[in-house]
Amino acid sequence: MRKIFERVDALLRKEKGTIFKEHGGRIKICLIYPNVYPVGVSNLGFQTVYRLFNQRKDTVCERAFLPEKIEEYRDFPLFSFESKKPLYEFDIVAFSLCFENDYPNILKILELGRVPYYSFQRQFNHPLVIAGGVLCFTNPEPVAQIFDIIFIGEAEELIDKFVEVYKSVKENSYEEDFKENLKREILKIEGFYVPEAYEEIYDRNGDLIGRNSIWIDAPKTIKKVYCKEVSKRFSFSQITTPEATFSNMFLIETMRGCPFSCRFCLVGHVYNPVRKAEIEDLKAKIEESKPFRAGLIAPSITAYRELMELLKISDAELSFTSLRADKSTIEVLKTIKLPKTITLAPEAGSERLRKIIKKGINEEDLLLIAQELNTTEVENLKIYFMIGLPFEKDEEVDEIVRLIKKIRALFHRRITASISIFVPKPFTPFQWHKMEKFEVVKEKLKKLQKDTLQIKGFKLVHEVPKYSYMEGYFARASRKAISVIERLSKGENFGKIFDEIKESLYKIKSFNDYLPWDFIEHEGLSKEFLWKEYERAIAIAYQTDNI
Repeated sequence: MRKIFERVDALLRKEKGTIFKEHGGRIKICLIYPNVYPVGVSNLGFQTVYRLFNQRKDTVCERAFLPEKIEEYRDFPLFSFESKKPLYEFDIVAFSLCFENDYPNILKILELGRVPYYSFQRQFNHPLVIAGGVLCFTNPEPVAQIFDIIFIGEAEELIDKFVEVYKSVKENSYEEDFKENLKREILKIEGFYVPEAYEEIYDRNGDLIGRNSIWIDAPKTIKKVYCKEVSKRFSFSQITTPEATFSNMFLIETMRGCPFSCRFCLVGHVYNPVRKAEIEDLKAKIEESKPFRAGLIAPSITAYRELMELLKISDAELSFTSLRADKSTIEVLKTIKLPKTITLAPEAGSERLRKIIKKGINEEDLLLIAQELNTTEVENLKIYFMIGLPFEKDEEVDEIVRLIKKIRALFHRRITASISIFVPKPFTPFQWHKMEKFEVVKEKLKKLQKDTLQIKGFKLVHEVPKYSYMEGYFARASRKAISVIERLSKGENFGKIFDEIKESLYKIKSFNDYLPWDFIEHEGLSKEFLWKEYERAIAIAYQTDNI
């Protein structure tokens, strides 16, 4: 145990911004990221929630992560970083859920923390187990039975409301009645979901056809709550560390939401309306971040209107997650001192497919950017593509290779192409579409590897296909998925489970099909609107097929 404590303390010594508070008289919260420390500590949303809870005088919020060496925890429980307190001694265990493939880790962490998996298994003396994050306001159903309360919306609007209700109910409840009373009270407030108040309905074939409210006063729909004042409440790093993905970088959110709304993209839909931080506040935060590098975070940084003014800040080293491959980027390239690596995401090799997915960029602009980058000191150009996209033709894999070769002819340093596999996501126009068959995707990846092998100074990397299909299954699954999650958490290989669930991935759904997330309401994002966007994509595919 001493070795584990020493390892955690070594990580803490490298951190700047860690919060340590006394526990006495405060609500004790352990905030958990269900992956290993370097992944979790790099997540800006996770850090924001950590800060928001700790800004309150009546709460103390500490952190825990999935251990890299789980076998070391056989004889004692998982504990928080800050105080080394076991999970089961906290009042609340809160999970931040951002990636579907982390679901099995939730169960691993609860087991390591000596906390029962499911809400119905936990007694009054166990911690309250809650969850928030983007997966909670897209489709929380695969893990719904684990949690007592789920936050449907953005933390800035929900954390204070939750703590106030928690305190009020605590003061007026017997210990054994507290959780039940809290759930019934919190369900009255917009943006909170209590899974046990509902049940899913299946037909005789096992297909989901709806859901019932078990509790009489449970609302039929839950409205996602969003932060209207992002201009003043934008996210930024609480903790910087060399162990993070962006080593010692101070991350600053410039925009929330994306104006381009590509049809495959979750961010471009569920974070709308688009909101941005005020320029003067960003300047002040960049100044505060010194001596650390400032990393500007946005789905598309060039869509931030005052970007050129930000870039004029003297002696501030700015970094970007990626740049959009359009004309606005060309102007930016002429103004800024560029990092060694630049990322562009055309997503598809053909104009046809980019129109279908509503990417809104063209090959001419992309090649102009590559040519401009060749005149700079950029050492590595990363290019993102997807395969298995809706209505993709076999020859469009060849279009990716063709485009890479054109870029290679213009940019003479290192190029890395990263290939991901299309996964249909809730609340996007492609939520009804299927995934490409596993065998077909594997053949396309092999073809890409073979056809790019002789390109000099070029590297092709791709996702492990089985993890993409696991993500695809969980992204649109109902509560039935919990059995798969439990099997995976116990070490069963997804390859063995895949044959049991693959047919659900290969079906195209209709507008009238009930979707597990249909009970969640997003402002300005109706099912009818998404369906019309899907029909537009179908129409473009049909027209181009018949030219």
